[in-house]
Amino acid sequence: MSDWMSIVDKQIQQAIEEGRMSNLPGEGKPLVFEDDSNTPHELRLAFKMLRDNGFAPDWVMMGQELDSKRKNLLEKIKKGVRAYQGALADAERDAQEGKQRQLRAQSAWELVRKNLQEASQTFNKEIITYNLKIPQGITHKPQINLEQEIKQLLR
Repeated sequence: MSDWMSIVDKQIQQAIEEGRMSNLPGEGKPLVFEDDSNTPHELRLAFKMLRDNGFAPDWVMMGQELDSKRKNLLEKIKKGVRAYQGALADAERDAQEGKQRQLRAQSAWELVRKNLQEASQTFNKEIITYNLKIPQGITHKPQINLEQEIKQLLR
């Protein structure tokens, strides 16, 4: 390990002597850290360097993708519940074919619910993978509880 450090030290010293470490952007200015309260203190400098150079750890990118997927899935759940409620309301207003329309609405809702269940299971598996990848000290992302989401929307 000391051999490795001495090689690095030599390269840094050579760069200083050749002037490659002078007049760099931000030279002499204090580092400005964004409010990164969810990032452990010991990782903030590394993350700042990545961010400043247009990079991010894979779990950060995965987290952003999951946030987008969560938003889309919750919107699909909301649309499905609203469509079901609308179909039931239409069935109640139709005196002649109300019962048939109600059965069709129920059948369609079961299909939609099955698709939402599959989508939420897939999403939750991705959440579990993400939560296993993130460094210690980073807040885990919650899974989607489909039944709870539907129950809240049906109130």
